[in-house]
Amino acid sequence: PTKAELHTPEITSSHVKGMAQYFGAELVGILRLDPNRAPSPLPSPRSRGRGKGEGEETYPFAIICAVRADYDPREAPGIGGQVPVQNDLFITFVLTAWIRELGFRSTAAPHPDAEKLAAAAGLGRLNAEGRLVTEKLGTNVHVANVIRTDLPLAPDG
Repeated sequence: PTKAELHTPEITSSHVKGMAQYFGAELVGILRLDPNRAPSPLPSPRSRGRGKGEGEETYPFAIICAVRADYDPREAPGIGGQVPVQNDLFITFVLTAWIRELGFRSTAAPHPDAEKLAAAAGLGRLNAEGRLVTEKLGTNVHVANVIRTDLPLAPDG
């Protein structure tokens, strides 16, 4: 796809955050990823089976979305506990598709350090148990799949 002409990274970041909130994200943060660190523990389908440097995609930015979670999805397997997970899948799928429509690479996947990334993006802080605590939602928060992209953005953290 042909890359769309964009405004400044600050304005583009504002648009990304607005879209995420429109789709249901309570909190949204943008983080610049360390280029020396592996982009994700889950390789993209195009890079599976290849070694680092052989087509592995790198992304300079991560978009972190969080939704309200009345129950911890890790401890509540029923529908009530899984609603935040369903909401996050919808948000990250549509946001990732929109970024691709703009002509930029984007992928969403679970990340084992999602809460640490959320804290680094300024969404809150980590408590003694390593859980994210936000000003708006307290500990009733679920961090969505991490969206990695090469869309030029202005990081928060």
